[in-house]
Amino acid sequence: MNIYRFIQSKSVREHLEKINYTFSSLEMAYIIWQCPDATLAERLDAWLEIIDTMPDSPLPDSMKLEGTESVHEFLRQYIEVQQEFLDEFNKEEDGVYFYKYTVRERPNETWPWEYISMENFEHAFLSLSECKKAIQEDIDYESPLLQLRNDRLVERCEEETVEIVVQRQMISAYFEITAFLSERLEILAFDVHGKYLKPESEKMMSIFKKIDLNIPVPFKTGDIVYAKMSYPILMSQEAPQPVVFDSISGNKDTEKISCFIYAVDDDSPTGNFFRSEIKNYLVLEYYREELNGLARFLKAASSFLKEKLDVEKLIQTWIVLSFDQMTAKESEAPEENRLQLKYSEDDIAELTGLKSTKPKTNRININVHL
Repeated sequence: MNIYRFIQSKSVREHLEKINYTFSSLEMAYIIWQCPDATLAERLDAWLEIIDTMPDSPLPDSMKLEGTESVHEFLRQYIEVQQEFLDEFNKEEDGVYFYKYTVRERPNETWPWEYISMENFEHAFLSLSECKKAIQEDIDYESPLLQLRNDRLVERCEEETVEIVVQRQMISAYFEITAFLSERLEILAFDVHGKYLKPESEKMMSIFKKIDLNIPVPFKTGDIVYAKMSYPILMSQEAPQPVVFDSISGNKDTEKISCFIYAVDDDSPTGNFFRSEIKNYLVLEYYREELNGLARFLKAASSFLKEKLDVEKLIQTWIVLSFDQMTAKESEAPEENRLQLKYSEDDIAELTGLKSTKPKTNRININVHL
């Protein structure tokens, strides 16, 4: 099996190949599960291959259910549950289908993505094939080169589908299965709700979320990275959000593995800088694009974590950038008319991402333009 097909991050793939990492059965099972663009058919085949070709091993205590003690036992039961959902989803009787999909589009590269959801929950389809045909017709519909947006004509430049969802609702009882489909209308994953959902199936569906693994990654403390999202989980990602990698650490008492990052947001007038935990660090990728807005502070945070910048200059950088963030929100003044902190030393300017003025002295200058 080519397990690297299920790892989206190029940086992580290349690192694991370079160190010739040997995966356990449980690690391979988890990697297959977490891959967002793998179809359900691909996953089922890959899990069966693990059962047939990989050695069995005990499950961690956090994953054990009654009658499920080993990786192979768990995978057999998990495959069985997925197959039950698949059979129910494909049934022709006692059910109707609805769909929605989301596209994102922008006139050109300088514009932000605009997300547009198309729903068809008013018209019920009696068969999955009819529902898929309607979806394909909607997606294949070619809009004119010029289209009306907010009472003005704009040119369509880019458009891509970011999510396709089909919901099957049982007629005789409350039981619905939601399927996330690929752009080729292949099933990626299920979300199941209703009183007919067996408790053991519900528990089985949540087990992968309880897995904590420490798979090697190339990232070091202070590296600027981003979560490499792809279809079908682009919904809230207008652009990759850069963060600063901190560490991956384990708790000896709970056996929990945690990945910590530092990030910024502009939810408040001056912005926020915070430490957070992410579950799936296998989607991280090196961020090599230009940092803009409040994200410029990540350059200083990176330098500080790498012990190349002292805390005084870190705080000064935050004060200036957060003030700039506030004035940018409250004023339409151009950037050159806002508060700017300019360091005299080129190396400090590089470490903070702020501009260098190269004065004769080595002191820090704060220039305020009104």
